[in-house]
Amino acid sequence: MAVKDKEHLKMIILTELPEDRPVKLVDLALKLKQRPQVLLSVLQSLVANRLLKVARLQTGEAGETVWLARNEVAESELAKAGEGEWGYRPQLVAVRQKQLAAILGDDARGKILRLLGDGQPRTLTQIKLALGYEELPALRNMEQLIELPDGSFTLRTSAAGKAEMDRRRQEYKLLEEKQAQQERLLQELLGNGQAVSKEELEQALGGPILPKIKYPVIRLTSGLYAQADSSAAWQDAANYLNRSGPLTMEDFVRKFRVHSTLVANLRSHREIPPFVILPDGKITTSYTVEGAAELSQRKARQEIKEKMEEIFRQQPFFNVSQIIEQPEQREIAVKMIEAADSYRVKINGVGLWTSPYLHGPKKIAQELKRLTGMHLAAEEGQELPPLTWLALHSMTVPEAAHKLKLTEEDIHNLCELEVLTSFRLAGGIRLWREEVKDIKYRPDLHKIVKKATKLTTGEAADLLNTTPDRIRRLIREGYLNSVGEVERENGRVGLLVRRGDIQAIEEKFPSIEHEWSLAAKQQRREAAQTAPVRKEKPPAGKKRPRRAVAPPPPTGPVELDRFQQQAVEAALAGKNVLVAAPTGTGKTVIAERLIQAVIERGKAAVYTSPLKALSNQKFVDFRNVFGHDMVGLVTGDISINPYAPLLIMTTEIFRNRCFSEPEGLADVACVVFDEIHYLDDPERGTAWEESIIFAPPHIKFLGLSATVPNIQEIANWMGEVRGEKVEVVLETNRAVPLVINWLSSDGVIMDEDEARDYIEEAVRKRSEQRRAEREAAKEAAREEGNYREGRRWKRRGGARRSRKSLDRY
Repeated sequence: MAVKDKEHLKMIILTELPEDRPVKLVDLALKLKQRPQVLLSVLQSLVANRLLKVARLQTGEAGETVWLARNEVAESELAKAGEGEWGYRPQLVAVRQKQLAAILGDDARGKILRLLGDGQPRTLTQIKLALGYEELPALRNMEQLIELPDGSFTLRTSAAGKAEMDRRRQEYKLLEEKQAQQERLLQELLGNGQAVSKEELEQALGGPILPKIKYPVIRLTSGLYAQADSSAAWQDAANYLNRSGPLTMEDFVRKFRVHSTLVANLRSHREIPPFVILPDGKITTSYTVEGAAELSQRKARQEIKEKMEEIFRQQPFFNVSQIIEQPEQREIAVKMIEAADSYRVKINGVGLWTSPYLHGPKKIAQELKRLTGMHLAAEEGQELPPLTWLALHSMTVPEAAHKLKLTEEDIHNLCELEVLTSFRLAGGIRLWREEVKDIKYRPDLHKIVKKATKLTTGEAADLLNTTPDRIRRLIREGYLNSVGEVERENGRVGLLVRRGDIQAIEEKFPSIEHEWSLAAKQQRREAAQTAPVRKEKPPAGKKRPRRAVAPPPPTGPVELDRFQQQAVEAALAGKNVLVAAPTGTGKTVIAERLIQAVIERGKAAVYTSPLKALSNQKFVDFRNVFGHDMVGLVTGDISINPYAPLLIMTTEIFRNRCFSEPEGLADVACVVFDEIHYLDDPERGTAWEESIIFAPPHIKFLGLSATVPNIQEIANWMGEVRGEKVEVVLETNRAVPLVINWLSSDGVIMDEDEARDYIEEAVRKRSEQRRAEREAAKEAAREEGNYREGRRWKRRGGARRSRKSLDRY
């Protein structure tokens, strides 16, 4: 029965249902011949709208059955149908659709079999017209039917059906014979491992290859045909690698898995020429650049290994230059030496490697004297490795400090003064055991340790009664030697000097200060002669006059510099860009151009900075450029307009979004990393690294950085992580020059010469003040002593006060 839509089906149902009695749901479905899914949904709608009543009635042995009735059916008729409650509950109609479909299908199948029982073949259209069904079960899936060559169907037991089955059996038998013949011909043609063209193959087979041939014949990438796992097939795979380059093991197996023998050997790391397995696990051939380089390195490693074993047997100590013939082999040789349990040792400035083989103690000592000049007594004895011999004749710094009752810093200071001889073994410092034993009983050991102590410039200034600046000047002019650096609390680096050097220069320091004073006066006289007009210092406590107001900038379009144009073009072309330029050269302009282009395309952008204060500043600046509604701010403290096309945030916030909600970054086209050189920060650098690694692949990066020496190294790492090359734009010209001036305590800005004069004058005044304070203290002490002496004379009842001066006492 043809139905236009569900409303039409509702009208048909209400028309088909009688007004005087109920009807089973199954009978109604068989009568309408509609799909169960559509029919049940329409019946539920009618019941919900109270146009039909429904009930599940107990009808004898059949069990519960769903019945339908119109509202006009009398209650007595409803009671005759069976035991149950009638109502308007749509859920009662929800019977199993598969069960209903099976009932309808069985009915349709039975009618189809009865229709075709006359032996007359019929097409699908003829069967539908005869039965009046709109939907029929799949005729090809019915075991009792068979499809004839003209597309009609009949019973297998009919004459036409039996004839068709006989024809199919004959056709299948001929096909099997032809397949067997083709397999024999393929064995004869391709069994020797050669490849043939398609024309030669079809000519030999008498036609195209049948689809169900079991012989392993494959079409090569060159278009020829060969047997799988044959020499020709392997050569074709090698030619493919020569053209495409190395493949990972997974890609190689996926493309050439039909060559099971070749794949099994390569997976077991057994190479079959010309295939080569590279160190990173990729597969290539000996004809490629990578394969030839790998084979060359293997040959070089084999030669190095043979020479290394020969030297191990002959010498207890050796240099890398004795093993390699070319400088580029040094890295490979060092790795092989380390893998052979050989250790690096540096004695008297000579770098050596220890042999892992056994050697006699006397030979070890003689070889050590020949190479380094270090004389150590040794007698013949049991052979042992040179590393063990060195460990027996030396001790570590903590062991020496414990033996001498000193600190480890004192031991290092003694080594720097060459009081003790040290050498490096496997990255650690060791001292000769005999020297430590000899120095332990020296009577002047503690004096030597005290002279070797390192002092800061402040501590040295206290010893010489001067200022730290003068100590640094002594170092600059060569009177003292700096022996190291120390980091102060304010982050600056200070210099270290030895106490012994300070004690040695203490006697002649006043004469050095006198020379400095004379030189400073001479410089001032010469400066006064060459520059008679000297700018006057403003009075203390007064502000400097304001600078002249700069003229307004020219109006019109801004002309970008060369590096800005290069960066903008690369960013707009969809590349990842790194810009390294000094402060004040206009890196933000590049970001503005890129963000403007992204917003015009209807996409979003993110601008990250390392500091909240900088994020707040950029938020204000970009709102003035793009408008208040286009810019948002997201930090750990505040969120303003978080759905704006341009979001300003800290790098940690963007990193967290990459982890927690990467789907929220689908509209983000680019991310600007301001101050990207924070990658090098030991504590916060991971935020930049994880942002670059875990950001969605469609996002492009623009990194803005000050000038750093390894910007290309950062770009190479980013390109490796993101899978595409990173454009590097470098600018070294500093648009805003750096000028260093000095600010005094009274607010006067001075150049370097004026600052030095100011400091020297302040130091001189302070020295005079301290000298005057000392003289006053001495005079007060002298008067106090005189007063006490007179009191003692009176208490003893001695002679009257003497008129002689008491200064001689």
